[in-house]
Amino acid sequence: MKDMPFKLKLYTSFIIGLGLCYLGLAISDIDYTIIPDIVFFSILGMIAEGLNIRIKGSTAISVNFAIGLAAMLLFRPGTAAFIGFASMLFFIEYVDGKFIHLFNSSIYKRIFNGSAYAMSLGTAGMVYDLVKNSYSSFTFMNFNALGIILGIVIYTFQNILIFSILSSILEGRKFWEFFKDNAWLAVNIVGLFPLGIIIAAAYANYGWFAVLLFFGPLLIARYSFKLYMDMRHVYFETIKALSSAMEAKDQYTNGHSYRVADYAAGIAEQMGFKHDAIDRIKTAAVLHDIGKIGVSDNILNKPGKLEESEYAMIQKHPEIGAKILSEVEFLADVSKIIKYHHERFDGKGYPEGLKDAEIPMEASILAVADAYDAMTSDRPYRKAMDRHTAMNILIKESGIQFNPIVVKAFRDYLGKQGEAMAHVG
Repeated sequence: MKDMPFKLKLYTSFIIGLGLCYLGLAISDIDYTIIPDIVFFSILGMIAEGLNIRIKGSTAISVNFAIGLAAMLLFRPGTAAFIGFASMLFFIEYVDGKFIHLFNSSIYKRIFNGSAYAMSLGTAGMVYDLVKNSYSSFTFMNFNALGIILGIVIYTFQNILIFSILSSILEGRKFWEFFKDNAWLAVNIVGLFPLGIIIAAAYANYGWFAVLLFFGPLLIARYSFKLYMDMRHVYFETIKALSSAMEAKDQYTNGHSYRVADYAAGIAEQMGFKHDAIDRIKTAAVLHDIGKIGVSDNILNKPGKLEESEYAMIQKHPEIGAKILSEVEFLADVSKIIKYHHERFDGKGYPEGLKDAEIPMEASILAVADAYDAMTSDRPYRKAMDRHTAMNILIKESGIQFNPIVVKAFRDYLGKQGEAMAHVG
């Protein structure tokens, strides 16, 4: 916590303070005659949270909301909030061959997440109780349907709001961008709420054993999805390894793809692309030269000018790369970016001679990033250009070889990074 920026420390402390105050008030609302029920649902929540599936980085999806919703429907708001907090504080997960728990992970982070979850769940519970007591005519499985809908809306909005503000502080981007990017969480919540209702109904009518019967299929579904995500990861890592192996054969291009990925992401962010689109462009950049696996090393490493037939072979690499990646379902959209990243704005590029708006904007971004890194890196046939010279060439070719919108965005991005002066050109 000592190394946290002040703004981040202030915000997280504010949420934790609110959460703990809320929890303190909520505890007075707990019905202590149902402590076994509280313990049971807290343990279920810990198990559900511990079995989250990491999508990328620190982003993960969890089925814990289904347990929280069931608690919200069965118990008072304070009880549901307490169950939610306990599940986020004490869960155990298995990551990279190691069990991660309260005593070997960030307690501060767990308290923050627990506070945020408790507030969201408790507020949703209060809305549900208010609606249930005021409008009791329409029920679903003996629970107030309108209260469920409004409670879920409040929970979703509050949860996304808290973590979008956190993300914007962490990464320095606009809050609204993260709010839109995190909207996918609503889909996850909508997908889980029927399960939460079923768990609540099963517990209300048949007790804890019936809940365990429903929890079993949930674990099986989670396991199946985990296998799918692992398969995606293996596919992607294999293709990345192939791309890295291609670069490792040539001292001049080693690391090229990852530098291009950084530049392309910077351009896309400067142009206001959404987070998912930026990730897609970065993936395309990392894999953009994979098609060179089908081109002879003698051609790739030739120090002199290429023959016409040799250049024709080089020109095939975008299509070869696109063909390789199109065979992998989750990389199909990336393959289109790679296929067209050597098209020119004036229509004189390859493989199809597309021009202007016919070229996907993502491919135009990759083209500029690729050209800039190529110019500022050593090659067998020349030494690296300085960054100002490379930027001036991009500006000169703006509207001819390169999309002028992309060139301007790249110029602005580099200016912010201090890599190129705003007055070049």
